[in-house]
Amino acid sequence: MICVRARTAGVAGKLLLVFLLSVACMDSPSGLPKLEGYDGLLALGWKAMQEGLHPEAHQFFEQAIETDATRPEAYLGAGFACVYLEDHWKIADNYFQAAIQQDLGHSAVIRHLDEAMTQDTMWTVFECVDPDLPQDSLGLWLSMTADSGATWVGGRILEFLSHEGCDLSLDYRFRPVFPAALSCLYVYNVHSGSLCDCDSLVSGYVYFTAPVRIMYSGGSYPTWVMADQTVVYDYAAFDADQGAGQVTMDALAGWAFLEEAMGDEGDPLQAVACAQGLLAIDPGYMFGRGDPIREGVFDIDAVNVVGGGASCAFRELCFIYTWFMCTQAGYGLELDPESDSFLFDLMDLLTQMLT
Repeated sequence: MICVRARTAGVAGKLLLVFLLSVACMDSPSGLPKLEGYDGLLALGWKAMQEGLHPEAHQFFEQAIETDATRPEAYLGAGFACVYLEDHWKIADNYFQAAIQQDLGHSAVIRHLDEAMTQDTMWTVFECVDPDLPQDSLGLWLSMTADSGATWVGGRILEFLSHEGCDLSLDYRFRPVFPAALSCLYVYNVHSGSLCDCDSLVSGYVYFTAPVRIMYSGGSYPTWVMADQTVVYDYAAFDADQGAGQVTMDALAGWAFLEEAMGDEGDPLQAVACAQGLLAIDPGYMFGRGDPIREGVFDIDAVNVVGGGASCAFRELCFIYTWFMCTQAGYGLELDPESDSFLFDLMDLLTQMLT
C-alpha cells in the first residue's frame, strides 16, 4: 500500500497540468471592440494569456491595477497569469484575495487554524456515530462512568470491539466553533499523537474515523477520542452565497488551481475550500460568464474546479475526503471505498472531472 500511495500522490498534479495547458490554448474570443485604458489593458492581458505569453500578460494586468486599483478584474487576471509563472506563485494568493475583496467586499474563505476542543466525560463534544458500537451500550457505559475522567470507559469499548468482530475503528462527528464550516482534512489527538483523516463535512459537522488501538510511549494511549483528550484541527469556513459576483467565482476557481499547481508548496485546505465553496455558490459555474472580455477564455466549469481541489486532497492521501468532494459534484456515487480498486477508480474519476 505504501508503494501505491507514493505513486498516486503525484498523479493528480500531472492531471491538472495537462488540464491547464489545454484550456490555455483555446481560441481568442471574437468580435470584441477595440478597448482603451483599464478595459483595454485587460483585453491585452487575456489575449497574451491565450498566446502563452504569461509574463507579458502579468505586466498588462499590473498596468491595469495601476490605472484603477479599486476594480477587481485586473487582480483576477494577474492571479491567473501567476498560475503559469512559478517564480510568481508566492504572490498569486494576494491577487486572488484582492480580487475577491474588491468584488465581494470581504473574504470568501475564512481560515481557522489550530482550533482545539476537549472531549467531555459523556462523549458529546466528539460524538461517536459508529454503527458497530450499539448506542444503548454506549449510553449505559457512559452513565456508569460519567465522573471517572480519563480512566472512563475505554476498556469496555476496547473489549467490545475486539470480541464482537468489528472493524477496530470508531466513527466520530463534531461541530467546529465557527458555524459555517466548509472544509477540514485532518484532526490530531494531542494525547495519543494520532492524526486522523476526515471523511466528510456535512451540515456543519466534521466526520472522521479513528483507529482503535493502544500506543505505548512511556505509557499506554488509546488512539480513539477518550474523555479529557484534546483534539486539534484546521478548517475553513465560507462567507459567500449565490449573490457573489463572477469575479469572486473566477478567483475561487483560479485559487484552487494555483494551490494544486504548486504541488507540495501549495495549501491543500485552501484549494479544497475554494472548490467546495464555488460548488456551493453555483453548481453550474462557467469561467468568465457574462463578461465580454474573458468569457470563453478558459473552458473551466464547476466540475473541473472540484476535480482540481479534490486532487489536492488526493495528494494529501485523504482519499475518502477526495471521494466525498467528487460526490458533492455528482461524480463517483457508484465507487466502493472498500474495494481493492478504489484508489485506481478514484484516479480515473479525477481524470474524468479534469477533462
